[in-house]
Amino acid sequence: MMTAGKGKLVLVIASGLAVLTILGFMGVATWYAGRINEEYREVADSEEVLRAATEGPDGYVPPAGAVPSSDRIEVFLAVREELSAWRRTMATASTTFAADQKKQREGGLKDLLKLFNTGSDLMPLYAGFWTARNRVLLDHEMGPGEFEYIHRLVYQTWLDMDRK
Repeated sequence: MMTAGKGKLVLVIASGLAVLTILGFMGVATWYAGRINEEYREVADSEEVLRAATEGPDGYVPPAGAVPSSDRIEVFLAVREELSAWRRTMATASTTFAADQKKQREGGLKDLLKLFNTGSDLMPLYAGFWTARNRVLLDHEMGPGEFEYIHRLVYQTWLDMDRK
């Protein structure tokens, strides 16, 4: 039989464990937020370097007649090719996250934790992609404005494909 003194001791121990668990979660969340913040700072820094090296103060200005030269189209295609593995990895991760979202709506705490884990993997992945994209564009002396312009021109205008 449990006495009142033992009951209080059990309550104090359980409360202490709950506090330690909460502090542990808070510590992990703080560490993770700092890591993500650092990765996205790297993205911003690499984009600043890229824009300074490839675009004027007004950003990218399309060529007269709005059609880029064939050599710029070749550069665009080279950049797309170099980033293809990143795009496939991101597509797989996004598909997994969408499937986990659907399961979470139908499931309980276990599915919610899995969704959180999958979602938390997306942020560093996207930061890695943007940093890689900026490096590849810089290597090819193409700015993000020119890349995005050619992307829209090729996929939306010439091929009549919407970016989804």
